[in-house]
Amino acid sequence: MARRFPRLPPLNTLLVFEAAGRHLNFSAAAGELGMTQPAVSRQVGLLEGRLGMPLFRRLHHGVVLTPAGAQLLDAVSQGLTTIHDAAAALRRRSGPKILHVFTDYGFAAWWLIPRLGRWSERAPEVEVQLVTAQRQLDLRQAEADVAVWFGDGTWRASRIVQWFPETVYPVCSPEFARLHAVSDASTLGEQRLLHVAEVDPPLWMSWSDWFAGEGLAMGPRKQDLTFNNYQLVLQAALLGQGVALGWRPLIDDLVQSGQLLCLTPAPMRTERGYYIVEPPGRGDDQVVTEFQRWLIEERGNGAVFPPSAT
Repeated sequence: MARRFPRLPPLNTLLVFEAAGRHLNFSAAAGELGMTQPAVSRQVGLLEGRLGMPLFRRLHHGVVLTPAGAQLLDAVSQGLTTIHDAAAALRRRSGPKILHVFTDYGFAAWWLIPRLGRWSERAPEVEVQLVTAQRQLDLRQAEADVAVWFGDGTWRASRIVQWFPETVYPVCSPEFARLHAVSDASTLGEQRLLHVAEVDPPLWMSWSDWFAGEGLAMGPRKQDLTFNNYQLVLQAALLGQGVALGWRPLIDDLVQSGQLLCLTPAPMRTERGYYIVEPPGRGDDQVVTEFQRWLIEERGNGAVFPPSAT
C-alpha cells in the first residue's frame, strides 16, 4: 500500500527538532524529552540528512536556526499545535466534565473560592480544577480551559473580555486605623505600608504609583513590609500590620463585612484590570461559555462603593 506522505521525514525526528528549535539548546531539549544530548543531536542530524541541508548552526554555547530551520520549525509547530488542540477537544468530549481554571493567588483566595459553591449548584456535573500562579502562564501549554488574568489584555488568545477594571483603594483594619490615627490620604505616607513585590515589566499599581496619582510625596520608607503574593498582603492588613492597596473586587467582601476600611472616598483607576481569557485554538465549549457567563453575573452581584472613609 502506497504511503500517503512518502517524503515526510520520520515523525520522531520532527518532535526532537521542534524541542531543539524551541529551546535553541540540545541539552534543554534532551531534558524535556527524557533523552540524552547526543541522542538529540543524532536525531537532528538524521533529519538534516533526510532534507539535505543544515537546520542549525552549532555555536559554542548553543545553536541558532538556519533560515531553512526557521521555516521548518514554524511548520512543525503549527502542525503539532493543531494535533494537540484536536486531541484535547476529543478528550474533553469523551471524558468527565472537568473545567481547568487558571488565575492568580489573590483572586482565587479572596473572590473565586468563596463563590465556587454557587457555581457548583449551577453546574453540579462539572469538576473545577483551579491552578494559581503569580505570573501569567502559557495557557495553551498548561491546557487551561479559561483564565482570569490581571493585566492590560494584550495576551494571545481566542477571546479576551475585560471583566473588572483596575480599581484600587488604600485599606487597613479598623484597629490599625484607630491606633495610628489614620485620617485621610495625606497621612498615609507616615504609616507602615504593605507591598506586593513588583515585577518587570510592572503588571499592577504600586504604592509609588498611588502616591504619584494623588499628587503626594511618598517619602522615605523604613518599616514597610513586602510580600511575594497578594494573598499575604491582605492577610497582613487584616491582622493590623499596616495599610495595603486594595483591589476591587478582591476586597469587596472584606469591606462589606467591616474587616477592612477604605481610607479614601473614591478609588484610583487605570486602563488595566481583570480579564476573562480563552486560550488560543479552542473550539466552542458550552461549559466554558456557561462559566464565563456566571463570572459576569457574579460581578454584577458585587458590593457597591464608595464606603465611608475613616
